[in-house]
Amino acid sequence: MRPWRHFAAVMIALFVLGAGLHPGTGQARAVDDPTPRFIVYYNADVTPATHIIDAGYTHVILSFVTLDAESGDPGKLVVPARLDAPLAAVEKLHDAGKRVVISFGGGDMSAEDWRLAVGREAETAAALSRFVTDHGLDGVDIDFEISPALEQGSSAQPFDGVKFLVALTRELRSALPTAATISHAPQPPYLAPDWFGGPYLAILKQAGEAIDWIGVQYYNNPGFQAPTEKMVVGDASDPAPTSVAGLVAGAGGFKWPIEKIVVGKPIYKEDAATGHIPPAEAVSQIVEPLVARYGARFGGLMGWQFSDLTADHRFWNTRIAPVLLKE
Repeated sequence: MRPWRHFAAVMIALFVLGAGLHPGTGQARAVDDPTPRFIVYYNADVTPATHIIDAGYTHVILSFVTLDAESGDPGKLVVPARLDAPLAAVEKLHDAGKRVVISFGGGDMSAEDWRLAVGREAETAAALSRFVTDHGLDGVDIDFEISPALEQGSSAQPFDGVKFLVALTRELRSALPTAATISHAPQPPYLAPDWFGGPYLAILKQAGEAIDWIGVQYYNNPGFQAPTEKMVVGDASDPAPTSVAGLVAGAGGFKWPIEKIVVGKPIYKEDAATGHIPPAEAVSQIVEPLVARYGARFGGLMGWQFSDLTADHRFWNTRIAPVLLKE
């Protein structure tokens, strides 16, 4: 290496380390993805995706693309017909200032489906990257819900979910366009040190530099979602490890930046089995306290799932953004 190139390399390395962007950390990449985010999943096609144009969301996550174990091909994505219309509307959503992300996995994928990509993560990452490029999308959301695969040390573990998700995330970061985002959607127990050691904390430690945010699913997880003040927001002095304050403080053993924490809640009571709270309480008990504590650095709020059929959905669509985004 020539001396001037060596000097340049050293200066770049010092900048990266000084900015906290070294591998294995939770520091944000230099990507234009301002906070707070106001995110909604689009999964039920009872309402056209074009109705999101006039709603207050900053991000739309289309769900889900999957793999099919019967195909035997880790590079072949299965795209449900319900996503045809929203994928056709991506340009219109972009024109309205929305970022559009595709979610991979979710409840639609079994352990056998996921196993197809184990050890062949680069092929799956390449397929997801092509999908993002072909449809002009802004990123990929990884929604992994195979709990047994994260039960480290269990004899019933179908495969090492931590090792797999670290490899998939790294391969995806390498394959995606530079400006594309990667998010994960862990359930809060996965972040708890007393649940098999908090396997998702290990994922964040090892692949955190490639992850732009985590949307923590504070629903369908009794014991981790209520009371809201304690289990979601978190007490400032003694926070629950899986609460927002607990993750920021590293109460579980690893600190994760507030900019990269998104609180996920069901929008309507029938959108989840448990964890729903009235939308006005989502504002007063989640948005306002977290914005007051962290300001514009707060990573944001995510709702499952988009519709405009109920009063709760319409409240989320129109009345949360002004408070969260300070419009």
